[in-house]
Amino acid sequence: MKSKLTLGIAVSILTIGISAFENRADAQAPFAANTRSTSVTLPLGGIGTINVIELPEVGTYVISGQQNLSASPTTAQTPVLCYMTTQPGGSTPLPSGPYSMTTIPSEGGYLTLPLNGYYTATSSPMNLWVVCRYFGQEQVSAIYGNITATRVQ
Repeated sequence: MKSKLTLGIAVSILTIGISAFENRADAQAPFAANTRSTSVTLPLGGIGTINVIELPEVGTYVISGQQNLSASPTTAQTPVLCYMTTQPGGSTPLPSGPYSMTTIPSEGGYLTLPLNGYYTATSSPMNLWVVCRYFGQEQVSAIYGNITATRVQ
């Protein structure tokens, strides 16, 4: 009798545990990520499309990532910026999406721009593009970047 009772309790605990795990797995948020490790030289006076992620479902996504840039030795400070947009080469940043700007010193060098924000996708799948541009006469390259999006609603 005691062994049947112990077996019954063990089966009940196992069933509850499996049910809880299945519910947790269904509640996991969709996730998108992309890494670009090849160098892209930004066009002089233009916008360079650097990376893209595809949001798999409708909803609000937290976006995070970074973009590394390099500049050859320059003769003047060079302002650079990166942001996300809904089209490749787009000039309009997402309203609450990643947007980051800094200035490369006249000596040149490397820098990393953070890309953090959020976006609400109203259709799916939805592509979001990372674009960068700079102002000056020097050569700037995007050398490595990554971007992720996790649906929170």
